[in-house]
Amino acid sequence: MSADSPSDRIPLSSLVFAGLIGVTGVAAATLLGARPLDPSEAAGVFPPWWGREAALVAAADAGSVLAVGTLPFIVIVRADQGDASARLRRAGALFSIDPGRVASCSV
Repeated sequence: MSADSPSDRIPLSSLVFAGLIGVTGVAAATLLGARPLDPSEAAGVFPPWWGREAALVAAADAGSVLAVGTLPFIVIVRADQGDASARLRRAGALFSIDPGRVASCSV
C-alpha cells in the first residue's frame, strides 16, 4: 500500500468538523475570559445586521448608553442594578464582554 492510498487519507468532512470544534473552543474561551469585571457595566455585541440605530435603541433598554464601539453594533451600557450583561442579552445582544476589551469607543 502506498502512502497516498484512499484508506490512508483523512476525509475532508472530518477535518472540517475538527476545525469547527477548535474554533468553537477558542471562541468560548475568549468570551469567558472577556466577561465584564464590573457587573454594572458591559459592552453588548448586537447582531451586525441590526445597524447602529437599532443597536442603540436596544442598548438603551438595557441601561444608560456610555459609548459606541468603532463597530456600530457594539454598545457599552451602565445598569445601576448591577446586571448589565443580563439586561443586554434580554435586549437582544448576542453576548456581552468587558468594556475594557472594546477598542476605540466613542460617546
